[in-house]
Amino acid sequence: MPSTAAIAPRRLLLGRFRFALIWVAFLWTLFLITRLVLLGLQHVPSRNGFAPTLAALGSGALLDAVAALWVALPLMLYLALLPQRWFARRGQRVLLHVGLFFALFGALFVAVVELFFFLEFNGRFNFVAVDYLMFPTEVADNIWQSYPTGKIVAVLFVATLGLLAALRRPLARAWGEPSPWRRRLVGLGAYLALLAALTLGLPSSLAEVSADRALNQIAGNGYLSFVAALAGSNASYEGLYATRPDAQVFPRLRRLLAEPATAPDSFAAKSTLRAVRGMVPPRPLNVVVVLEESLGSEFIGALHPRPVSLTPHFDALTQEGTLLTQAYSTGNRTIRAIEATTSSLPPLPGISVVRRPASKNLFTLPGLLRERGYETLWVYGGRALFDGMGSYLTDNGVDEIFEQKDYPEGTFTTAWGASDQAIFDEALIKMDGFESAGKPFYTLILSVSNHRPYTFPDGPIRPDPKLKRRENVVRYADWALGRFIEQAKTHAFYDHTLFVLMGDHGARVYGAEEIPLPSYEVPILFLGPGIVPAGERLDTLASSLDIAPTILGLLGMSYESRFFGHDVFRISPERGRALMTHNNEIALMRGGRIAVLGLQGRTSLYSVGADNQFVPIPQPDREGHELIEDAIAYYDGADELYRNGGYLLQTPGDQRAEIKK
Repeated sequence: MPSTAAIAPRRLLLGRFRFALIWVAFLWTLFLITRLVLLGLQHVPSRNGFAPTLAALGSGALLDAVAALWVALPLMLYLALLPQRWFARRGQRVLLHVGLFFALFGALFVAVVELFFFLEFNGRFNFVAVDYLMFPTEVADNIWQSYPTGKIVAVLFVATLGLLAALRRPLARAWGEPSPWRRRLVGLGAYLALLAALTLGLPSSLAEVSADRALNQIAGNGYLSFVAALAGSNASYEGLYATRPDAQVFPRLRRLLAEPATAPDSFAAKSTLRAVRGMVPPRPLNVVVVLEESLGSEFIGALHPRPVSLTPHFDALTQEGTLLTQAYSTGNRTIRAIEATTSSLPPLPGISVVRRPASKNLFTLPGLLRERGYETLWVYGGRALFDGMGSYLTDNGVDEIFEQKDYPEGTFTTAWGASDQAIFDEALIKMDGFESAGKPFYTLILSVSNHRPYTFPDGPIRPDPKLKRRENVVRYADWALGRFIEQAKTHAFYDHTLFVLMGDHGARVYGAEEIPLPSYEVPILFLGPGIVPAGERLDTLASSLDIAPTILGLLGMSYESRFFGHDVFRISPERGRALMTHNNEIALMRGGRIAVLGLQGRTSLYSVGADNQFVPIPQPDREGHELIEDAIAYYDGADELYRNGGYLLQTPGDQRAEIKK
């Protein structure tokens, strides 16, 4: 016969708490299975060796325990505080069983979503996941069209029923074992003590088990990373990242931003405000910027040749304009491309300024051109409200928006909106109207087709069965872009219009580095008869935030600038650089090296190999130290100007008058 001492812990831990313990055990097991699947998909052991992989499993198990305990906390509180007379009721049994069914099903569904998310973004739930949840219409439609969602839901439904059947006997015991209120409070206290000990005792760097970013992501927990992303989405730069006094930041920024077109001694105090003078006679040109969804350089035959190019039309257009061969996006979301190409701001950590409520009347390219009499237009295939793009653009210089609801009935659409050819057709009609009215115009065109679910209209091109769905939709996007330019050549505005054709970001995130560079490399082609040299390739390292000042330089425009970008046609090649963000890391790349700024003021320096692999430089030399300080100046200065109103198009008291003439 067991002793009383042996019976007491069993009664303490079980009883009605069986529900919570089973729920915690299920979550912990599911997290482990998810991690093992991710390890298999990534083939991480073969790349990192078994020691880091085992460390990932060990660290992950502890993080999973924290996540499981937090997720189960509401149930634990409910069970501990529910009076015995209520717990014993039949309705309570039904409620707990139904609740457990939905909890099990939901956890299984999230696990499947996390697997697909990892395959696309090579990471746990992050800022992208937070952003997507803000706009469920497009995301839900995309998931439904991209994956066999109905079959997955049916399988998970059956699996959940099977789990409940397997748990029937253990759960039945919960009703026959009494749980006096004192014992329940002791059990709750022990649970809270364990949760507090793990939450406060585990270091924040526990998941950093190697130099491989992907393995560190696998070591993490999706639930915890999602909460961290949600909490840090609008966090201030100061207090999280390395900072320097204004007396160091702004003089350094003056040196970094000065270029041949900058008027001598024209920088305003504690600002990027300075006078920029046109280096060529003024040209009253129209401006058309085309952001091609997910068109990374990896697809461009002119940059990465393959036996049969996926982009023959873009390749041909490179013979008519100037192609930037080392250009990088500032982020892996479209809103980062809109942010960079319009405002020329470095990619601040957290959410893009496109989504921030304070982003009104910023110093932007469309705002500046509107001041000079330009008509300003955004043409998009989807809903303008998605990701806050429409409100950002209307608040910052764009007068007219053509979006999904404005397309003719019967237009081919996907989850993300109208097809590329429909987008370009409407843009041509709108631009013809501006031309007929004798108005110069700025048009921003955002395509959507090169995205899951990878569908496009029948007829333009026939899908090649030897290619993947992504590759076929790249062929369609290239065809639609080439068709647009060929049609534009027949319109009256063409011979006095500057076109910028570029990818908004790479197709998907992959790679072991903190900043996965191949995912950020994008093609940028400047095109315009007699405006830019034909058939030339510019090897200067460039960023998408260089678009605005380069356009204004080609227009020969004199203006007062706040931009952080360069006119890439005017700077010396050694001054080329790229700024980018990935999750919580922000970076500056220049001269074969990259400085990475992380949370808690961490700074790292790497050399970048030909294969884009990072080699740590633990003891920076003078050049490396300067690169780190330059990175801090870029981001610290940009954050301060943005948050304190120093990046507005028009500031109180007309701050632009501060420039020393």
